[in-house]
Amino acid sequence: MADTEFDRDFLAAVGRDQHKMKKLADRSMVLFILLRLGLVVGSASLPALSAFAERSWSTVFAIAVAVLAGLDTQFRWGEEWRHFRSAEMTLGRLRQDYDHGIASLKAGRAASELKSPADVFERFYEDVVKFQQSEADNFFKFRIVEWKRNA
Repeated sequence: MADTEFDRDFLAAVGRDQHKMKKLADRSMVLFILLRLGLVVGSASLPALSAFAERSWSTVFAIAVAVLAGLDTQFRWGEEWRHFRSAEMTLGRLRQDYDHGIASLKAGRAASELKSPADVFERFYEDVVKFQQSEADNFFKFRIVEWKRNA
């Protein structure tokens, strides 16, 4: 499919990036679910624990709920999960568009301005670079600006 070494390396790099986004999304999803599960169980158990004569358990659970709520606010793993999953899906869609363009050319069905595999690759490259730039911009908005605002 790819004609030059750069093309092959770039396609491989996009595949690695997609795999990396999947791993980050999976990790964030697990952290988000565990955090929310801890918040729900801890919050729901507080009324029952406060009814016992020994109130130290209710204090421990109240502190745990406060810590979990703080972690949720600070790290926002739910938003990370959605972000990484979206990035993974977008890279996959861009790769599918590239593969479809190449397949259409081979089958003689290309009806767009893309008349050669090089044209298809150039469009793919441009789309990936635009996507990566928007991801970089969003990173600095989400991570840097938001954390400064919370500090």
